[in-house]
Amino acid sequence: MTGTTDRERSLSRRGLLSLGAVLGSTALLAACGKDETKASAKPSGGANAKTFPVTVRDKFGTVEIPEEPKRVLSLGRTDHDVLLALGIVPVGVWQFIPTMKRGVGVWAEKALGSQTPAFLKPPYDYERVASLTPDLIVNVQSGGDATEYKTLTDITRTVGLPAGATPNAVPWRESTKTIAAAVGRTARGDRLIADTEALLRSTAEANPAFAGKTVSILLAFGGKIGVYTAGDTRMQLVTALGLKPSAYVESLGDEKYFVELSAEKAGDADADVVILLSQQQMPLKQTLAQYPQIGAMKAARENRLVFPSDPSVGLALSSASVLSIPYAVKGLEPLLAKALKK
Repeated sequence: MTGTTDRERSLSRRGLLSLGAVLGSTALLAACGKDETKASAKPSGGANAKTFPVTVRDKFGTVEIPEEPKRVLSLGRTDHDVLLALGIVPVGVWQFIPTMKRGVGVWAEKALGSQTPAFLKPPYDYERVASLTPDLIVNVQSGGDATEYKTLTDITRTVGLPAGATPNAVPWRESTKTIAAAVGRTARGDRLIADTEALLRSTAEANPAFAGKTVSILLAFGGKIGVYTAGDTRMQLVTALGLKPSAYVESLGDEKYFVELSAEKAGDADADVVILLSQQQMPLKQTLAQYPQIGAMKAARENRLVFPSDPSVGLALSSASVLSIPYAVKGLEPLLAKALKK
């Protein structure tokens, strides 16, 4: 096994910035405190003995899973959302955002029931990982680090970054299919995908004013601003609602997922509607005062700037999972409709 490449490290850093910055936290999390309740992943009828063994392919080869896992550890950024949607509470999660007091977004808390998983953070304490006695580790939405993967597989079976997927940017359909297959719940995973696609489709149909309108998604962070490209999951979700990337976003291509904008270039990202996410979680008026280049955009002057007052909407958009997408759509739909109302 070789270590991670420079490109993987670069993309991994971008993935950390683009998701964590939405709630103003690029710092990596604290470990779980004394009140932590140890969770166990209990089957909920989604799989049966006839389903196994199963074989899953990832970047590193094939993973043989001989029987239904009872203790699943989630280390990919949003892998826990998929597990919870499949009816499995993981024994541990990467608590990516410190404000997630139970380790998951508000859209996923109900699925935890009375359990709270153990919290972990990269670089992982492998002794702590082993102490949770997982019989399966899912690290799908990850950087695909070969050394990390080898160490995890020395502890137990691990499903890593899918073959051919870009680090930290696995499309939500693919992550759902991969994780559902690993836990023997392929049919349930397919239903989740179909339901999510139906929601996106029905939302687009209910809002014909969205069709063909251009959109840019900006992030205000640390006195700077940036724009998400067409290859980013946020843009892929809003375009599924009928919108299309602005000309500037299209010009950026999709090799990168986030591009910093100089103050004088902010106007280039103007569009029929501009979605603004803020790292500092300040009210809109205060945000525009600190970032006057955004306020000067035509979209802002004409009240076509969408700014979710609930920071969890931005985080749900960034998480882009079968659990978070409905929350993001519910929060964004009325804001987009108002901005695009003729």
